[in-house]
Amino acid sequence: MTIRSTFQRELARCGFIVDGSPVDGLITSETLKSGGANSGRYAFLFDRRRFPLKVDALFRSGGTPTIVFIDATEDDSSEGRLIDWQRLSWNFGLAPILWVSTPDRVLLINSYQPPSGRLRDVLLAEFAHPRPGAPDLLATACGRMTFDTGSFWASEHARRIDRHGRVDSVLLRELGAVERRLRNDGVEPLLAQKLIGRAIFSQYLVDRALMGTDLLVQLFGHSRLSDTLRDPQAAMEMFAWMKATFNGDLFPPDLPNERDLIETTHLATLADFLDGLEISTGQWRLFPFRFDVIPVELISSIYEQFAHSAAGEDSAAQGLHYTPINLVDLTLDQILDDMPGNARVLDPACGSGVFLVEAMRRIVWRRTQTEPNSRALVRDVLKNQIFGVDINPGALQVTAFSLYLAALELDPEIQGGDLSWLRFDHLIGSSLYHASFFATPPQLSALKFDVIVGNPPWTYSKDDSGARKSAPPHNRVAQPRRSPDWAFLWRARELAIPGGRIALLMKATPFFSKDTAAVEARRMMLASFNDVRLINMSQLRGEGLFPAVSGRSDGAGAAKANSGPALLFSGRVGVSASNATVEVANVAWNKHFRRNGLLEVVSDERREVASSTLTSDPVLFKAAMFGNDREYAVMSGIQASQLFTRLGRWCSREGIRMEQGLQLGGGGRSDARQLVGLPFLDAAAYTPLRVSERRLPLFSSDHAHRPRDRAAYEGPLVLCPEAGFARSLERGRYSAAVAQTDIVYTDSFVGISLAGRDCRLADALTLILNSKVTAFMLALGGSNLGIKQPKVEKIDLEALAIPDLSEIDSAILDRCVELRSELSSRSSIQTLRACDELVFDLYGLNGADRRVVDDILTRSRPMFMDTQEDRYASVAPVTTIQLLEYGSELSHWLDTALRETTSYRTVVSRGVRITSDVVALRIDIEDGPLRPLANFQIGAPELFEASLMSALSHEKRAKFRSGRSLRLYSDHTIYIVKLDQRRHWTVSDAQSDLCRLLDDFATKRAMFTLGQGESGGSKQIERLLLH
Repeated sequence: MTIRSTFQRELARCGFIVDGSPVDGLITSETLKSGGANSGRYAFLFDRRRFPLKVDALFRSGGTPTIVFIDATEDDSSEGRLIDWQRLSWNFGLAPILWVSTPDRVLLINSYQPPSGRLRDVLLAEFAHPRPGAPDLLATACGRMTFDTGSFWASEHARRIDRHGRVDSVLLRELGAVERRLRNDGVEPLLAQKLIGRAIFSQYLVDRALMGTDLLVQLFGHSRLSDTLRDPQAAMEMFAWMKATFNGDLFPPDLPNERDLIETTHLATLADFLDGLEISTGQWRLFPFRFDVIPVELISSIYEQFAHSAAGEDSAAQGLHYTPINLVDLTLDQILDDMPGNARVLDPACGSGVFLVEAMRRIVWRRTQTEPNSRALVRDVLKNQIFGVDINPGALQVTAFSLYLAALELDPEIQGGDLSWLRFDHLIGSSLYHASFFATPPQLSALKFDVIVGNPPWTYSKDDSGARKSAPPHNRVAQPRRSPDWAFLWRARELAIPGGRIALLMKATPFFSKDTAAVEARRMMLASFNDVRLINMSQLRGEGLFPAVSGRSDGAGAAKANSGPALLFSGRVGVSASNATVEVANVAWNKHFRRNGLLEVVSDERREVASSTLTSDPVLFKAAMFGNDREYAVMSGIQASQLFTRLGRWCSREGIRMEQGLQLGGGGRSDARQLVGLPFLDAAAYTPLRVSERRLPLFSSDHAHRPRDRAAYEGPLVLCPEAGFARSLERGRYSAAVAQTDIVYTDSFVGISLAGRDCRLADALTLILNSKVTAFMLALGGSNLGIKQPKVEKIDLEALAIPDLSEIDSAILDRCVELRSELSSRSSIQTLRACDELVFDLYGLNGADRRVVDDILTRSRPMFMDTQEDRYASVAPVTTIQLLEYGSELSHWLDTALRETTSYRTVVSRGVRITSDVVALRIDIEDGPLRPLANFQIGAPELFEASLMSALSHEKRAKFRSGRSLRLYSDHTIYIVKLDQRRHWTVSDAQSDLCRLLDDFATKRAMFTLGQGESGGSKQIERLLLH
């Protein structure tokens, strides 16, 4: 299908087509031909036989489907037709926006809003085609740049897009209501699951015109499916006919006396649901669900609703959960694109089969590029290339059901009339196995797989009756504690071919843990795989990443929701090379994700790091994931410096006690009488800098859990809290306090006893722990901050790099005492600043590194505080002062290099407001005498800038961008374009962006040069910044 010229010009105007070719992310029927197996994910969109909506293009932003395009410039675009298109688009639920181009206008329609029959209810925006010379409002509001930067989601046009109205969310709610109605009417959970599955499959046959009115009347005496269900005799005849017709595992065996258990009211509930009754509200929907359009993967939603009921108390141990399709796509995108057509795929905990369904689509597509498409090909893929294992028999039934529907969807020879061709072979027992992944049947173990993919259970089972049941002893080696998903990783490696690919959604916390078992597991993982990619999604842990689970009203999905944040691992089986690198990416918190559910991984959030570095230092593992280029470089420098020791190592060397406090309650019966009468500190009584012992109650308990001996509590003490950072001297900082005398403290603290030592050491260490340097090290190196919870553990404190306190000059120690006293009595910005400067000096930070650490609080604040208020503060609009500081930082280091080799200099000119949510910084490159700089401000584009910015999203230069950050070069002017969020305009961002500018100049991507000395200048900046 060729894009019509009028529609093509429109897409070019908005930046989706550049130089006549679709940009990365725009998919058409033509671009599919040159794509890999991942193209098969969307091939059906352009097949009019399989998909009733007339789709002309699809745009993926950050890898996530965002816009479905319909070209109606030469077709009927009446309101009734638009309503029909929205109904189909909603039932499919692929992308939130339906873009319809008509002869005189463009309409943006909400595909996440349930159909109402009224266009005004779902219309997001409407744009008339611009007259010559008039502003192009469509390109400004909805051009590609607004999606590249993410600014569209903050606009007024996106406010009504809410994934809770998406078809899967609505269907989940309705199926839950149907299940509850049936169970309240006395139906057992397994039977309720079977009845709903039968009803949905029957409606699917009707909607696909495979079981038409004539056949219904001929076989069951009714012209409508719902009427058939309301007739108990006809309903039972239909169920028996379907079971005989389709064979295979489509319908599980009947329960004993099943016919006697099904009553007329039960069947009426199913009939009402298919007719469009909202069981939850008692109101009728104008449009019933279209089960020929709703994606097969939504069967996973059905599984999520019922598997917990069928599994009962075993559901948590079995790790039952629903994986949303955006995570499935992200996972498969990492490993399937260039796989051969004959690849075998295995899901080790297949659940509802959603990974297998999507893999089957892609493999069929891959094979049809070199083989004739046929039913035999589809069935061959189903039978011989798609395999699954699960310990839940009900899950396997749903997997088989999902795969059969997918086979029907992919069948190129589908037809009505005689349905004998629909009969399927059994899958359960031949390619789907009811077994533990660690005790697979011999016929499965004998196979080797090209791809092993899935979302294994994260839930730890104390009685070992769950996911890890029957795991052989050697699989327990190098496995983080309480992390059964790692056992799946090692077992998957055994079943994969050499070079085979494994991709698993896993719990994120073990990847960042400093526990020895976790460190060894990561070392073995990086040594056992090539082409490793790690995508961290932990910052979305509270935003409904697993919406069907965390949104369960009955709490059945709590196991997955509470198991920890998610990380995607992918890699090839094979011994890692000595110079191997690992690609890491962090999906940053997005204030719109809870509403739109779009999971985007952009290039700014990807980095390649030497595998040996990540193996040798667990701190750098997190720094690589969470920091930008300069933050990672500074952390690397601190970790590698021979000038520093580690806090835990220093305490051990000096014979200093560093202990976790005691625990009261919890059944602890250890003798604590030696501590009775000492001042007692708990979390509620803590204050930073100085603990006032006179205000504390006295310890009075004779028993405690792990009370330690009396010497551990001798003063002076430095007390380090594990949480409660709202009391810190500044939001985003860690805190610590000195207690001059002996006190007892709870396990909410780690105490460092400096008894018998120079008491000034306590003040020095306290200043260091309250400084920005410690905030920097913990934010980018702490095991929990920003990942699971705002908590600093003893092992994190032990790993802190510190100068050798014993070697600090006496005068500096006196200054530490003075500053700590000033901060305790009358804290001020100036005193806190002096504290930071003193610690910067102790760490020997140079100018560039000092500036990076000094600006850390914007980044560390949401990690330490973990509140919506603090997360929103990080994405608040950039202030004029902050934008100027960013520009001054970038300009300073560029000027430093230019002065060495050229007469050029930089001038931070102004901020340019491109849209309400996107801002640009203008930097001019000038020669000649200095000119006075006007007051810096953020203003509207100047006349020539307006046309420049409007062309930003569809000119060649727009290709030279980096995810959310775009760089535009015009004459001797540089524009840095980003979202108007404070977290993108920090000092460390300025230094990182400078490196990107240099790369543009070095590779000739900039539109101008820096004169004869350009090369030397670039090298000078690289030396200053990177070394």
